[in-house]
Amino acid sequence: MKTDSFISDKKSYSFHSRGGIDLQSLINAMYHKNLGIRWRAALILSEIGEPALKPLIKALKDEDKDVQWLAGMALARIGKPAIPHFIRAMTEKDYDIRWRATILLAKLGEDAVKPLIDLLKESDSDLRWHSALALTLIGKPAVDPLILALKDKDWFVRVRAAWALGEIGDSSAVTPLIQSVNDQDWYVRWSAADALGKIGDKKATKILIAALKEPDSFVQVPASWALGNLGDEESVDALIETLKSTDWSVRWGAIEALGKIGDKKALEFLKMALDDKDEYVRNAAEEAIDKLMS
Repeated sequence: MKTDSFISDKKSYSFHSRGGIDLQSLINAMYHKNLGIRWRAALILSEIGEPALKPLIKALKDEDKDVQWLAGMALARIGKPAIPHFIRAMTEKDYDIRWRATILLAKLGEDAVKPLIDLLKESDSDLRWHSALALTLIGKPAVDPLILALKDKDWFVRVRAAWALGEIGDSSAVTPLIQSVNDQDWYVRWSAADALGKIGDKKATKILIAALKEPDSFVQVPASWALGNLGDEESVDALIETLKSTDWSVRWGAIEALGKIGDKKALEFLKMALDDKDEYVRNAAEEAIDKLMS
């Protein structure tokens, strides 16, 4: 039977497919010059379900980007049974395939959350990053599992969880992230402070002000950025005090924050920073003054 006539009748096509016809005929139809035929072939493959997984996964890796897209669409419609195959595709050498698998996993929503959380534990940093990205695209259904991941024994899981929560921006993550600002690992503390700034809930202000007094610049700097994003004038005095730091990056972070907050009480101290020995700090002070004066 020719592909054109075969695909012209959807009911007949579906019937024969379920009756054991070679699925490769359907895959071949996705290469047809007629877009409507290609689209219908993908839809019917998705209706067939699990028996179509193997050829669709193969098509997902095809050199033809349109075929990749159609195969991905069909796999996403199949749903939960496709999840293990998408996860394997996330380990492919081809970046486009990894990216497409990430987006498609996100489209599966809540069903994909647990497998993606599990992938945060993988040793491959790129796989961890793509998994975290997919979780941010899923959004709200991923928040509670990500909050639990903030307590994982592996620091890199905690880091990715904090980053993802910041990207999602759900206020229910604020209190757990505040606790993570005191994490034993500096990278987690950094990520948690940065996430709090992205979420923008001012109840984080006090803990971030306290973080400015940490001896570790890898905590002080993101705390400053977060306070700048929060824009709470309550933090101005603490940021001004931070300008006395001997670490240029800490002074620079505090100046950036003061410029964002825009309280003119900081103007005198920013003018003093114009004579700072570090060029980055001087440039930041100049920009912050311009913001305050505009």
